[in-house]
Amino acid sequence: MTAAVPSPAPEARAPELSVIVPAFDEADGIATFLDRLFDVLQACCPEHEVWVIDDGSRDDTWTRLREECNGHPRLEGVRFTRNFGKEAAILAGLRHARGRAVVVMDADGQHPPALLPQLLEPWRAGRARIVAGYKVARTGDGWAARLNAFLFNRLMLMLTGLDLSASSDFRLLDREAVDALLAFPERVRFFRGMTVWTGFSTVQVGFDVAPRIAGERRWQTGQLMRLAITAITAYSAKPLALIFRLGVFGMVAALLLLIQALYSWVTGVAVSGWTSLTVVVLFFGSANLLGIGVLGAYLAQLFEEIKARPPFLIRETLCPPKP
Repeated sequence: MTAAVPSPAPEARAPELSVIVPAFDEADGIATFLDRLFDVLQACCPEHEVWVIDDGSRDDTWTRLREECNGHPRLEGVRFTRNFGKEAAILAGLRHARGRAVVVMDADGQHPPALLPQLLEPWRAGRARIVAGYKVARTGDGWAARLNAFLFNRLMLMLTGLDLSASSDFRLLDREAVDALLAFPERVRFFRGMTVWTGFSTVQVGFDVAPRIAGERRWQTGQLMRLAITAITAYSAKPLALIFRLGVFGMVAALLLLIQALYSWVTGVAVSGWTSLTVVVLFFGSANLLGIGVLGAYLAQLFEEIKARPPFLIRETLCPPKP
């Protein structure tokens, strides 16, 4: 008698919503944030999962996550071997999320969980594949943070044509949009710009930026400048075109100076020119250095892509059994 071959277990049904939460040194506030998040999810979307990506935290964030697993069976996590950055954390979350829709939000409480029903409504109604949260008011930020954000957004608009004023990473993506982002081959990524580039139908929902649950704001001027350089070189080649235009301007200026010199030589007029010559030399010397710097930034991006290293390394995962 032939033994019966057991049929394979049916594949688990994908939840309606996955929430991705990048976290770095959020031990003091992660428990409060998760309590608020799961309270809202239980009311508005019973079929859900939450992925917290520990981006190489130096505090007890991972230990707190393991403790929170006892009270939140739908909580899952990934822990990096070191700090790889928020973009890598978002990518890791997108790769692990199984939901038919995916929401990305911060762990510090400034992206209010109470907004989730408003993000879900246009997607459920079929009116949008992407629902983006935009900042109506930044009451939780000081003047320095607002100035940094203003300069960053103006620089992005000028060099990429992408208006990111009041925008945020707090957004919902349909599974089709998630799969499109995961198909992008580049390793140097800018999530906010890439979602705009996809061109999927988008609805915006406003929210007030809440104060952090715990700790201080970590985005400083230097970090925003590095993010701006990464975002600009990953999203647009316009700075290279600006260098070309600067070169054309230099050629025109040099031609005018040549005509002036020839005219002075023919008419016998003495050329007094140390001041103007110094200005020209300093201007074009600085322009050359700027151009080399811009080219260096693009070469650095190419270097990162050519190395083809993984964007992150996982130390361990936290995947509790599903009920």
